[in-house]
Amino acid sequence: MLKTLSKLLPAVALSLAVVSHAVLAQTAEERLKDLIPGVTADAVKESPVAGLYEVRYGTQIFYATGDGQYVLQGNLVEMATRTNLTEASRTEARKVVMEAQDESRMVVYAPKGEVKHTITVFTDADCTFCRRMHAEMEQINDLGIKVRYLLFPRTGVDSPSYRKAVGIWCADDRNHAMDEAKLGKDIPVKNCDNPVQAHMLLGEQVGVQGTPAIVLEGGQMLPGYRPANELAAILEQVARK
Repeated sequence: MLKTLSKLLPAVALSLAVVSHAVLAQTAEERLKDLIPGVTADAVKESPVAGLYEVRYGTQIFYATGDGQYVLQGNLVEMATRTNLTEASRTEARKVVMEAQDESRMVVYAPKGEVKHTITVFTDADCTFCRRMHAEMEQINDLGIKVRYLLFPRTGVDSPSYRKAVGIWCADDRNHAMDEAKLGKDIPVKNCDNPVQAHMLLGEQVGVQGTPAIVLEGGQMLPGYRPANELAAILEQVARK
Protein backbone atom coordinates (compact mmCIF):
# COMPACT_ATOMS: atom_id res chain seq x y z
CA MET A 1 0.00 0.00 0.00
CA LEU A 2 2.79 2.43 0.87
CA LYS A 3 4.53 1.84 -2.45
CA THR A 4 1.25 2.25 -4.32
CA LEU A 5 0.49 5.55 -2.59
CA SER A 6 3.99 6.84 -3.23
CA LYS A 7 3.46 6.20 -6.95
CA LEU A 8 0.14 8.04 -6.74
CA LEU A 9 1.69 11.17 -5.26
CA PRO A 10 2.67 12.85 -8.59
CA ALA A 11 -0.78 12.11 -10.02
CA VAL A 12 -2.44 13.50 -6.90
CA ALA A 13 -0.40 16.69 -7.16
CA LEU A 14 -1.29 17.09 -10.83
CA SER A 15 -4.97 16.44 -10.19
CA LEU A 16 -5.07 18.96 -7.36
CA ALA A 17 -3.45 21.56 -9.59
CA VAL A 18 -6.03 21.27 -12.38
CA VAL A 19 -9.18 20.68 -10.35
CA SER A 20 -12.12 22.98 -11.14
CA HIS A 21 -13.15 26.02 -9.07
CA ALA A 22 -16.32 24.18 -8.02
CA VAL A 23 -14.31 21.32 -6.56
CA LEU A 24 -11.88 23.74 -4.92
CA ALA A 25 -14.83 25.06 -2.92
CA GLN A 26 -15.32 21.63 -1.35
CA THR A 27 -13.53 20.50 1.76
CA ALA A 28 -10.07 18.97 1.43
CA GLU A 29 -11.48 15.56 2.30
CA GLU A 30 -14.14 15.70 -0.39
CA ARG A 31 -11.64 16.81 -3.03
CA LEU A 32 -9.26 13.99 -2.23
CA LYS A 33 -12.05 11.42 -2.46
CA ASP A 34 -12.83 12.73 -5.95
CA LEU A 35 -9.21 12.90 -7.04
CA ILE A 36 -8.06 9.47 -5.86
CA PRO A 37 -10.83 7.05 -6.89
CA GLY A 38 -10.85 3.84 -4.91
CA VAL A 39 -8.41 5.11 -2.28
CA THR A 40 -10.11 6.84 0.63
CA ALA A 41 -8.14 8.82 3.16
CA ASP A 42 -8.46 7.49 6.69
CA ALA A 43 -8.33 11.02 8.09
CA VAL A 44 -8.08 14.59 6.86
CA LYS A 45 -7.55 17.42 9.31
CA GLU A 46 -6.07 20.89 9.49
CA SER A 47 -2.39 20.93 10.36
CA PRO A 48 -0.87 23.54 12.70
CA VAL A 49 0.26 25.39 9.55
CA ALA A 50 -2.43 27.72 8.24
CA GLY A 51 -3.86 26.50 4.94
CA LEU A 52 -2.16 23.10 5.12
CA TYR A 53 -4.15 19.90 5.65
CA GLU A 54 -2.83 16.62 7.01
CA VAL A 55 -4.08 13.67 4.96
CA ARG A 56 -3.55 10.17 6.31
CA TYR A 57 -3.69 6.83 4.49
CA GLY A 58 -3.00 4.10 7.03
CA THR A 59 0.21 5.37 8.60
CA GLN A 60 1.38 7.33 5.57
CA ILE A 61 1.04 11.09 5.93
CA PHE A 62 0.67 13.66 3.16
CA TYR A 63 0.07 17.40 3.39
CA ALA A 64 -2.11 19.32 0.93
CA THR A 65 -2.74 23.04 0.62
CA GLY A 66 -6.32 24.15 0.98
CA ASP A 67 -6.37 25.64 -2.53
CA GLY A 68 -5.37 22.31 -4.06
CA GLN A 69 -2.17 23.62 -5.63
CA TYR A 70 0.41 21.60 -3.72
CA VAL A 71 0.87 18.19 -2.12
CA LEU A 72 3.97 17.27 -0.15
CA GLN A 73 5.30 14.42 1.93
CA GLY A 74 7.78 14.85 4.76
CA ASN A 75 8.13 15.56 8.46
CA LEU A 76 6.45 18.62 9.94
CA VAL A 77 8.47 19.75 12.97
CA GLU A 78 7.42 22.29 15.56
CA MET A 79 10.68 24.13 16.15
CA ALA A 80 9.75 25.62 19.54
CA THR A 81 9.44 22.16 21.10
CA ARG A 82 11.43 20.14 18.52
CA THR A 83 8.36 17.92 18.20
CA ASN A 84 7.99 15.85 15.04
CA LEU A 85 4.26 16.35 14.48
CA THR A 86 4.18 13.97 11.53
CA GLU A 87 5.66 11.13 13.57
CA ALA A 88 3.17 11.84 16.36
CA SER A 89 0.31 11.46 13.87
CA ARG A 90 1.91 8.37 12.37
CA THR A 91 2.27 6.82 15.84
CA GLU A 92 -1.38 7.42 16.67
CA ALA A 93 -2.40 5.96 13.32
CA ARG A 94 -0.21 2.91 13.90
CA LYS A 95 -1.86 2.39 17.28
CA VAL A 96 -5.31 2.40 15.67
CA VAL A 97 -4.23 -0.01 12.95
CA MET A 98 -2.59 -2.43 15.37
CA GLU A 99 -5.48 -2.40 17.84
CA ALA A 100 -7.74 -3.58 15.02
CA GLN A 101 -5.69 -6.76 14.49
CA ASP A 102 -7.01 -10.13 15.66
CA GLU A 103 -4.67 -11.75 18.17
CA SER A 104 -5.88 -15.17 17.09
CA ARG A 105 -4.03 -14.53 13.81
CA MET A 106 -0.71 -14.11 15.61
CA VAL A 107 1.78 -16.38 17.36
CA VAL A 108 1.61 -15.28 20.99
CA TYR A 109 4.00 -15.75 23.92
CA ALA A 110 2.30 -14.63 27.14
CA PRO A 111 3.64 -14.37 30.70
CA LYS A 112 2.43 -16.95 33.19
CA GLY A 113 1.54 -14.16 35.61
CA GLU A 114 0.50 -10.54 35.25
CA VAL A 115 0.72 -8.94 31.81
CA LYS A 116 2.27 -5.51 32.34
CA HIS A 117 2.89 -4.67 28.71
CA THR A 118 2.07 -6.06 25.27
CA ILE A 119 4.28 -5.67 22.24
CA THR A 120 3.63 -6.72 18.65
CA VAL A 121 6.73 -7.86 16.78
CA PHE A 122 7.19 -8.32 13.04
CA THR A 123 9.65 -11.20 12.87
CA ASP A 124 11.56 -13.30 10.36
CA ALA A 125 12.56 -16.82 11.41
CA ASP A 126 15.88 -16.45 9.57
CA CYS A 127 16.77 -13.00 10.93
CA THR A 128 19.82 -13.08 13.23
CA PHE A 129 18.61 -10.35 15.57
CA CYS A 130 15.09 -11.84 15.62
CA ARG A 131 16.68 -15.05 16.86
CA ARG A 132 18.62 -13.16 19.49
CA MET A 133 15.42 -11.56 20.73
CA HIS A 134 13.57 -14.88 20.75
CA ALA A 135 16.36 -16.47 22.78
CA GLU A 136 15.36 -14.07 25.58
CA MET A 137 11.66 -14.90 25.38
CA GLU A 138 11.52 -16.52 28.81
CA GLN A 139 13.14 -13.45 30.37
CA ILE A 140 10.85 -11.12 28.42
CA ASN A 141 7.80 -13.00 29.64
CA ASP A 142 9.12 -13.07 33.20
CA LEU A 143 9.25 -9.26 33.04
CA GLY A 144 5.50 -9.26 32.39
CA ILE A 145 5.74 -8.58 28.66
CA LYS A 146 3.45 -10.39 26.24
CA VAL A 147 4.88 -10.82 22.75
CA ARG A 148 2.57 -11.07 19.75
CA TYR A 149 4.43 -12.21 16.64
CA LEU A 150 3.47 -11.27 13.10
CA LEU A 151 5.30 -13.13 10.35
CA PHE A 152 7.38 -10.91 8.10
CA PRO A 153 9.79 -12.89 5.87
CA ARG A 154 12.02 -10.15 4.47
CA THR A 155 12.95 -12.07 1.32
CA GLY A 156 9.38 -12.00 0.06
CA VAL A 157 6.72 -14.41 -1.11
CA ASP A 158 7.83 -17.92 -2.16
CA SER A 159 11.29 -17.50 -0.63
CA PRO A 160 12.66 -20.12 1.81
CA SER A 161 11.92 -17.75 4.70
CA TYR A 162 8.36 -17.31 3.46
CA ARG A 163 7.81 -21.06 3.25
CA LYS A 164 9.25 -21.39 6.74
CA ALA A 165 6.80 -18.75 8.01
CA VAL A 166 3.91 -20.68 6.45
CA GLY A 167 5.25 -23.88 8.02
CA ILE A 168 5.25 -22.21 11.43
CA TRP A 169 1.67 -21.09 11.03
CA CYS A 170 0.46 -24.45 9.73
CA ALA A 171 2.20 -26.48 12.46
CA ASP A 172 0.12 -28.32 15.06
CA ASP A 173 2.00 -26.33 17.73
CA ARG A 174 2.94 -22.93 16.31
CA ASN A 175 4.96 -21.84 19.32
CA HIS A 176 7.06 -25.01 19.23
CA ALA A 177 7.58 -24.61 15.48
CA MET A 178 8.62 -20.99 16.05
CA ASP A 179 11.07 -22.08 18.77
CA GLU A 180 12.61 -24.67 16.47
CA ALA A 181 12.85 -22.28 13.51
CA LYS A 182 14.49 -19.63 15.68
CA LEU A 183 17.15 -22.20 16.62
CA GLY A 184 17.87 -22.73 12.94
CA LYS A 185 16.28 -26.16 12.86
CA ASP A 186 14.29 -27.47 9.94
CA ILE A 187 10.54 -27.57 10.41
CA PRO A 188 8.04 -29.56 8.33
CA VAL A 189 6.92 -27.78 5.19
CA LYS A 190 3.16 -27.50 5.38
CA ASN A 191 0.50 -25.55 3.53
CA CYS A 192 -2.77 -24.28 4.92
CA ASP A 193 -4.87 -21.14 5.01
CA ASN A 194 -2.47 -18.65 6.56
CA PRO A 195 -2.09 -14.90 7.24
CA VAL A 196 1.56 -14.53 6.21
CA GLN A 197 0.95 -12.30 3.20
CA ALA A 198 -1.55 -10.27 5.24
CA HIS A 199 1.12 -9.82 7.91
CA MET A 200 3.58 -8.65 5.26
CA LEU A 201 1.11 -6.12 3.86
CA LEU A 202 0.37 -4.89 7.37
CA GLY A 203 4.08 -4.46 8.01
CA GLU A 204 4.41 -2.40 4.85
CA GLN A 205 1.41 -0.34 5.90
CA VAL A 206 2.84 0.56 9.32
CA GLY A 207 6.34 1.28 8.02
CA VAL A 208 8.36 -1.86 8.79
CA GLN A 209 11.77 -1.65 7.09
CA GLY A 210 13.58 -4.46 8.87
CA THR A 211 13.16 -7.10 11.51
CA PRO A 212 12.58 -7.35 14.34
CA ALA A 213 10.24 -4.36 14.30
CA ILE A 214 8.64 -3.85 17.69
CA VAL A 215 5.37 -1.95 17.95
CA LEU A 216 4.47 -0.71 21.43
CA GLU A 217 0.97 -0.37 22.84
CA GLY A 218 0.92 3.35 22.09
CA GLY A 219 1.85 2.82 18.44
CA GLN A 220 5.54 3.71 18.79
CA MET A 221 7.86 1.55 16.72
CA LEU A 222 11.25 0.34 17.90
CA PRO A 223 13.41 -0.87 15.02
CA GLY A 224 15.78 -3.69 15.77
CA TYR A 225 16.66 -5.94 18.69
CA ARG A 226 16.56 -4.63 22.25
CA PRO A 227 17.81 -6.74 25.20
CA ALA A 228 15.02 -7.81 27.54
CA ASN A 229 15.91 -5.45 30.40
CA GLU A 230 16.32 -2.49 28.04
CA LEU A 231 13.00 -3.30 26.41
CA ALA A 232 11.28 -3.42 29.80
CA ALA A 233 12.83 -0.07 30.76
CA ILE A 234 11.61 1.53 27.53
CA LEU A 235 8.10 0.20 28.07
CA GLU A 236 8.02 1.56 31.63
CA GLN A 237 9.31 4.94 30.49
CA VAL A 238 6.70 5.18 27.72
CA ALA A 239 3.96 4.13 30.14
CA ARG A 240 4.94 6.91 32.57
CA LYS A 241 4.69 9.49 29.79
